[in-house]
Amino acid sequence: MTKQKRAFFLGFAFYLMASCHYLTAQLKIKVDNSQIDRSGTSFTHSYAPVLSGATPAVVSVTTQQFVKRILPGGGNPLEEFLRRYYGYPRRYQPRVEEVPVPAGIGSGVIVTPDGYTITNAHVITANPNTGDLVEEVLVKVSEKEEYKASIVGYDRSTDVAVLKIDADRPLPFVTLSNSENLQVGDVVFAVGNPLGIGKTVTMGIISATMKSELGVLGEAGAYENFIQTDASINPGNSGGALLDSKGRLIGINTAIISQTRSSIGIGLAIPVNMARKVLTDFVEDGGLRRGFLGVELNETDLNGGAVITNVIPGSAASNAGLRKDDLILSIGKKEVNSVNQTRVAISQTSPDTKLPIKISRNGVEMTLFVTLGTMGEMRNNILPGVSLEILNNKNRKRFGIPNDAVGVVVVESSGAQDNFKRGVVIVEINGAPIRSLDDIRKNLQKGFNRFYVWYLGKYRFVSYRIP
Repeated sequence: MTKQKRAFFLGFAFYLMASCHYLTAQLKIKVDNSQIDRSGTSFTHSYAPVLSGATPAVVSVTTQQFVKRILPGGGNPLEEFLRRYYGYPRRYQPRVEEVPVPAGIGSGVIVTPDGYTITNAHVITANPNTGDLVEEVLVKVSEKEEYKASIVGYDRSTDVAVLKIDADRPLPFVTLSNSENLQVGDVVFAVGNPLGIGKTVTMGIISATMKSELGVLGEAGAYENFIQTDASINPGNSGGALLDSKGRLIGINTAIISQTRSSIGIGLAIPVNMARKVLTDFVEDGGLRRGFLGVELNETDLNGGAVITNVIPGSAASNAGLRKDDLILSIGKKEVNSVNQTRVAISQTSPDTKLPIKISRNGVEMTLFVTLGTMGEMRNNILPGVSLEILNNKNRKRFGIPNDAVGVVVVESSGAQDNFKRGVVIVEINGAPIRSLDDIRKNLQKGFNRFYVWYLGKYRFVSYRIP
């Protein structure tokens, strides 16, 4: 075989390998965007056939923490008696073992046959005050089938988390719908594990959509855009499925509003489109990727979404010509009627997307085209002269960062901070793990801070002082 032919076949083989890797990295979700029948001409006596195809994908999620317990050493009871009461010398030392202790229960929804599962971020949070994650997640697919699940990623600002189950067979999974098509009055089913009693289905309707500013997530800068339903949701239903009359996933049940902590007919679910964005970001990009406009907004009494009170220099908004006092009317094809709707519309659009933004300027309507930046690129002046990003496939490849290194990466540095060169990954600050820009803000303290970082294949400690 000639050198040219050998080079050709080697190149073709590498192409096939690269193509296969690309295909396996893509989510195998099933999506059905069709509308449901709202003609009112048909009457259904039973939804059993629809639910039997969808409910096997809804799982119970149990979380555990490990605590250390001191157990007596070996030996017979007589020796223990003599040691305790007569000073008999100890021949066996006490044993220290880590014992699993239940931390909580919830639900989840399998969305791909290879085991990607959506649940709530608060289901896998051990301590809501510190944000620490649980140490073990168990997913019960059926009465006789339980797996340990790994945490792929979580987003507290939407209360969505992604788990991965590794099974030796294709798992049941649910079809996703388009939550933009929902209407008040549509029949829905809430499926989950209420109070730990096992898989349960309740029925109701959509009571409202785009419910926001309820404060149920308890996170600064949270994105609230809930589906409200009167289908019964109780503790343990969190992370479970909200299905439509076709058995498609339209939402992730997340909270109830009640003075009794039990269902009184006001349940809230995260729209599936929002959950799908988080899922895709973590699985295909390695981390959250949200569009960033670069404006400060305020509510307005005028017809429109939000008025711009400030434009950040050098941001996507500034580059596109947006100005202070412009009134935003729509983002892309979506009309917006509040600051929250505007924020949600931007956050659900990927960076580098060029989209039309309709505004009113001095009473004149016009459309400007904006290419969105990346959330965090402009607003991360946490360390002077340093720009930070969460890790994703793009910046891992750019700086040669392996998959086992986790944290926040320095993407630009002015040189004023010698310890934070481009490509440095901040892994811990003062012993606390770092997974987001908010983690950095929360764990930095005045005086000296101890950073644990990865750089060029090595881990080391560095110090940083805040005056």
